[in-house]
Amino acid sequence: MRSYLSGAGFAVLGALAMWNCGGSGTASTTPSAPSAPSGPAPVTVNIVASIGNGAYRPNPVSANSGDTVMFRNNDASMHHIVLDDGSADLGDVAPGATSRGLTIRTLSATNYHCTIHPSMVGAINAQTAPEPKPCNDPYGYNC
Repeated sequence: MRSYLSGAGFAVLGALAMWNCGGSGTASTTPSAPSAPSGPAPVTVNIVASIGNGAYRPNPVSANSGDTVMFRNNDASMHHIVLDDGSADLGDVAPGATSRGLTIRTLSATNYHCTIHPSMVGAINAQTAPEPKPCNDPYGYNC
């Protein structure tokens, strides 16, 4: 019987010892804020319409070498952005979505357009936005 009480006594002492070590110190439990990503923030061009050079904002957009330009579709239509020189195809950009990034390698002016709506034209690092090509569709569906 005596060994039973000794084992119970040790169990109680062990429980008390663990309870006293249970975190009454000064360690903070507040999570730390995530660290900011390194490098420049992406440059965002908003797609706001489906016709003309006013469909992009800003237009033209300024970007430094090494910046990433992304297109955010705030319009209700699907768009497909490509650079006019054929060096990049950013693919389809669904309504509410953002394109994959385009890393700027040069400060030279670069034009782009939407392959679905050819009158949607824009520029990166140009003085002014390009003018859209004339539209021959009297209803403007293919412009």
